[in-house]
Amino acid sequence: MKKLYDLTHIIDPAGAARKFSIKTIGADEVNPNVVRLENQWYIMHEINMVNHIGTHIETPYHLFRDGEDLSVIAPHRYCGPALAVDLKNLPPKSPISREMLIRAGENAGGIRPGDIVLFNLGYSDKYGTPEYGDSPYFSSQAIRWIVEQQVKMMGVDAGGVEIPGSEEHVNHRALFEKGILLVENLANLDRLPAGRFNVYAFPVPIKGMDSFPLRVVAEA
Repeated sequence: MKKLYDLTHIIDPAGAARKFSIKTIGADEVNPNVVRLENQWYIMHEINMVNHIGTHIETPYHLFRDGEDLSVIAPHRYCGPALAVDLKNLPPKSPISREMLIRAGENAGGIRPGDIVLFNLGYSDKYGTPEYGDSPYFSSQAIRWIVEQQVKMMGVDAGGVEIPGSEEHVNHRALFEKGILLVENLANLDRLPAGRFNVYAFPVPIKGMDSFPLRVVAEA
């Protein structure tokens, strides 16, 4: 029997780094036709949030006005064969080169067209701390190599994949130009077994939304 691995950080409204608040309301406040008995725990919630929070997925609409949003991407692009690539123990804030990726990809068993590739920088345990922002970053040559492999989704256990100070967002653009989806703030990549597995990363299909938190699960 295959095992499921949860690769998602829990969003705690009390400690969220970005805007995320919930308000508990009675179900009768939403639907006046609801009969809510006295002291009955029959509730709903109002949420006030930034969509780029916690473990979240980003689509081309994030940077391109006419890019794909969450509502138009076909389900098969959110799941499929995957592998984890080990990039741990690199110096903080250091660049990840094309050569590093080629070597690490070969060590992981080889990246194939259509893969979902999860890059383990070893920063999951630093999530929510100041050190989380010190993760290594992908050089533009490294991102171009990932694009050349024709993957369909890239994931990292860090807050992003951008070159520090890049107002052009060159790495995001390179991915989104080819329709490659991006998942940031992954968790528990160290728990994954060696070899290939399947990943499921389904967001809610919201029209006009570029990004949203999601539950990412690996099956191996």
